[in-house]
Amino acid sequence: MTETVVERLAARFRTLGVERMFGVPGGGSSLDLIEAAGRAGIDFVLCRTETAAALMAAVGAELTGVPGVVLTGIGPSAASVVNGVAYASLERVPLILITDAGERDDSLPPHQVFDQQALFAPITKGSLRLTAENAGTALDALIQSTLVDPCGPVHFDLSVKDARAPVLPDLDPGDTAPLATHPDIEQPLHEMAELLSRSRRPVLVVGLQARRAGVSEKLHRLAERLGCPVLVSYKAKGAIPENDPRFVGLFTGATAEGDTLSKADLILTLGLDPIEMIPAPWTYAAPVGVVMQGMSKAFPFAPAVCLDGDLAANIENLTAKASGSDWRVPEIADLRTRLREKLSLRGGGHTADSIIDALAKAAPSGTRLAVDAGAHMFSVMARWPATQPHDVLKSNGLSTMGFALPAAIASYLTDPDRPVIAVTGDGGMLMCLAELSTAARLNVPVTVVVLNDAALSLIDIKQQRLQHPVSGVRYPAVDFAAAARGLGCQAWTIGANEPIESVLPLAFSAQRPSVIDVTTNPKGYGDQLAALRN
Repeated sequence: MTETVVERLAARFRTLGVERMFGVPGGGSSLDLIEAAGRAGIDFVLCRTETAAALMAAVGAELTGVPGVVLTGIGPSAASVVNGVAYASLERVPLILITDAGERDDSLPPHQVFDQQALFAPITKGSLRLTAENAGTALDALIQSTLVDPCGPVHFDLSVKDARAPVLPDLDPGDTAPLATHPDIEQPLHEMAELLSRSRRPVLVVGLQARRAGVSEKLHRLAERLGCPVLVSYKAKGAIPENDPRFVGLFTGATAEGDTLSKADLILTLGLDPIEMIPAPWTYAAPVGVVMQGMSKAFPFAPAVCLDGDLAANIENLTAKASGSDWRVPEIADLRTRLREKLSLRGGGHTADSIIDALAKAAPSGTRLAVDAGAHMFSVMARWPATQPHDVLKSNGLSTMGFALPAAIASYLTDPDRPVIAVTGDGGMLMCLAELSTAARLNVPVTVVVLNDAALSLIDIKQQRLQHPVSGVRYPAVDFAAAARGLGCQAWTIGANEPIESVLPLAFSAQRPSVIDVTTNPKGYGDQLAALRN
């Protein structure tokens, strides 16, 4: 029996290890793909918004290494998924997007039709109108490109006629995707080893690629051999256990980590992507060695040495050549304490600090945290303890709001034995509120904590610094507990002077989604931001 295009897609997904697709289907090829994938043993997860669907697919890909799959309808549905695809692009996540497409018939009216391939071109590694003629080599090559560093999303337009067409033999394979290269590492490895041998006060800066399987253990051995301070990016939080005496804190490219980096005579970045750094000048005099897979030219400094290739192998090779530094544990501990104190909040009532401390104390062992963008994020990232990669999920390269809840849902679907908490501000919660009903329908026992200060607090701070009148950043408080109950969740409201501790055991033990709406004091955010970014 001849294989159709959607059957070929489903078979490729199954070979990759895809277990579920996410999306909001239209009335076109997406329905055929859902049916074909179901016969191949791949579930479809209906979401309320296309962006949330793409975020769920992308987070699942981050946790497993298997490309995520998201599908949408034509036109408005395709346009609505853009933010989630941008997340995959700027966070270096393998993602496959399939959008319904109109038929190739000039006599049909252009209802809901625009150039979807042009829309996604800037934020994907490639886009293809999938047909019976190119559903072989070209399809496989584009899918494979998602896993080539820097990883990222690809896009397929698919019409109903093309979806149902029998796959034809490759007559014109079309453009092929770039294949993974194997750079010559002997010379740069030697040069990097020379840098390390001359260094007495190196500092390691760890990035998102260190989350990959097998890297964290080798990274830990290198830090142990050198005995030097380690800073980690937001995405790499947990790649070095935070109870390790060499762990100092978080690296963003801002000023907070300056106390540590200014003391270095060598800064060695390991798996750090420049997309993880905020746009700011690089002010450190020490030479920088860059070790990563798929070398980037976008760093704000000129690297002394660049070492491309397999990250785990290169870290292991450097460890074999490394020796102890002049750093001492008490000095590193002092840097860690000073950095944490810089980011501590002051103020009465519930603050982001006090809320995250209460959550960390009460949460079940092994709980994973998903955090939204916003002013509260600095406290959450600084204070939540992480000991393994992916202990914390965060949007960093894109830093999008509306991330925490979809990420937490994806975490549970991928790893249902692991408890998960989503921490979000009121602004981010409003951007994905409808996905509470997705969590309720799927019986996902996520705990959602809303830090409710009735403002876009991070933008509010910036407006205040400009001494502009308050406009467009504050709004009436929303009763998230009432909304959550209406969407099928259990919920509590915690006032400014009411304890949160009593409801946490109830939320964590629930077998369905829970929402805790906490009135939060935002007054310390301005000083915290100044300490972080000067």
